[in-house]
Amino acid sequence: MLEVLGVDHWGEEAYLALVGGSPLTENELATLTTVEPDVLGKVLQRLEDRGLISRVPGQPVRYAALPPEPAIEVLLLARERDIERVRALAQHLGERHRREPSGRDAAELVEVISGPDAVARCGRQLLRRAKDAIRGIDAPPYSHTNEGGRISSAANITDRDIRRRFIHERGMLRMDGKAELLEHGVADGEEVRIFPNVPMKMILSDDDLGLIPLRATPRVLDSCILVHPSSLLDALSTLFEMLWAQAQPFAVVSALSEEPGDDPPLSDVERRIVSLLAHGLSDEAIARQLGIGYRTVQRRIQELMARLSATSRFQAGVLAARRRWWS
Repeated sequence: MLEVLGVDHWGEEAYLALVGGSPLTENELATLTTVEPDVLGKVLQRLEDRGLISRVPGQPVRYAALPPEPAIEVLLLARERDIERVRALAQHLGERHRREPSGRDAAELVEVISGPDAVARCGRQLLRRAKDAIRGIDAPPYSHTNEGGRISSAANITDRDIRRRFIHERGMLRMDGKAELLEHGVADGEEVRIFPNVPMKMILSDDDLGLIPLRATPRVLDSCILVHPSSLLDALSTLFEMLWAQAQPFAVVSALSEEPGDDPPLSDVERRIVSLLAHGLSDEAIARQLGIGYRTVQRRIQELMARLSATSRFQAGVLAARRRWWS
């Protein structure tokens, strides 16, 4: 039983012989135990070193068991400290193993997630597990929960201290309500940029997990690859940062101009029209996005250009920026 405390079976036998009686000499212990006489001295020395027995003054030398409860408690505490050190070492080695996965089997570096429900669940978990940063590239198709709701950062990231950066494909601005969702995201602290044509969808959770579609151009998001720390994950991170550096910040137009006393504030519709114009959307696309008539959009754009004294859309964008309509 005492082997768990580092006491071998001979040491345990000698200790138990001393616990139940008066102090004994080495020769007396030899007659009461099966311990080999030539090793008994070393056995007693180890018991003494562990604080289980002590020498009784006088000659010949006799050994007595110390009170078992405190003596064994000390050994237990020492073993618990050893276990904690081993646990800390295991954690350190685990982190090192995750950082240096080159020796791992390829099957451990990527995991295929199959089925729309599994993909939605995995995407939700990546968003929720992040501690420092979430990076994403947004493009169709989208993954939905069982209830039909789209997987989104707003619904799954509750810690606003997490940095959230998303690149959206420009064509997404033509989808109904998409621009308004981006505006809400920016107001909530997300960093949003627009890129003409993104190469793939992507979610990166901190620096240790990534999720990408299994197929290059999926029509339905029914299979994805979960990427663990590896050179592939490093490449995905590099790709995101390259696109982020090239992407255009999503333009959110201020409700007030630079000089509110001389220039009346923009209406909500005007603000959104200027924002969508800045991203190159056509009049038809702006009308669909805002849910208003095509001719109404044309009229509003002409009014904005007249207000800016601009003769072209490009000039209107330059003058709007000069008046600091961008927030």
